[in-house]
Amino acid sequence: MGRAGLIVAACSTLATICFINALRLTTVADVLVINATLPFMTAAIAWAATAERESPTTLVASVVAFAGVIVMFDAAVEAGHLVGNLLALVMTGLIAIMMVIIRHNRSVSMLPSACLSAFAVAVVVAPIASPGSGLGPDLPYLLLFGTAQFGLGLLLLTLGTRVISATKSALVGTLETPLGPLWVWLAFGEIPSVMTCVGGAIVMAAVVGDLLLDRRGGR
Repeated sequence: MGRAGLIVAACSTLATICFINALRLTTVADVLVINATLPFMTAAIAWAATAERESPTTLVASVVAFAGVIVMFDAAVEAGHLVGNLLALVMTGLIAIMMVIIRHNRSVSMLPSACLSAFAVAVVVAPIASPGSGLGPDLPYLLLFGTAQFGLGLLLLTLGTRVISATKSALVGTLETPLGPLWVWLAFGEIPSVMTCVGGAIVMAAVVGDLLLDRRGGR
């Protein structure tokens, strides 16, 4: 997988660690609002590193999605979860770098990088981990997270970024912003604020609009 694959694996490893700890230190809505800035970070990095330009439709959709993030941000920062928010911001930047590298190296399979990052996470956190604590009633949830949310999600992200632009991949990923708090509300009763719902609706409208109107197909 070469140097590019190793960098992707390193970014994925650190992003995963930041993601898990951000969820521990702040709310799901906070993490997902910050993650919604991913298209803008990706577009900026892609422009600086590869000179890849996006279609006007995707750029407009990114601006609209950013407006949704602004609407949600006021409600998200009130809880004062500074460390968790910073970890979420670092995670978003690492994912943006990873997506640009995958897109720029489409001829190289990055699936080995995804596998390597999964093992690397365990190695990096081993000194401070307590593996025995996961053998109780939470074990089914940990297995589900490892196989579905982390494993399958990373696999699909790696494959998808090879066939559409990095910015469009990130823009589609912002659908997680309105959907994530919904699932958490249904499962745990964590009710998002009204402004979070409004901002999430704006983000979703931007994503759907870009997918329907962009004639280039994101290539």
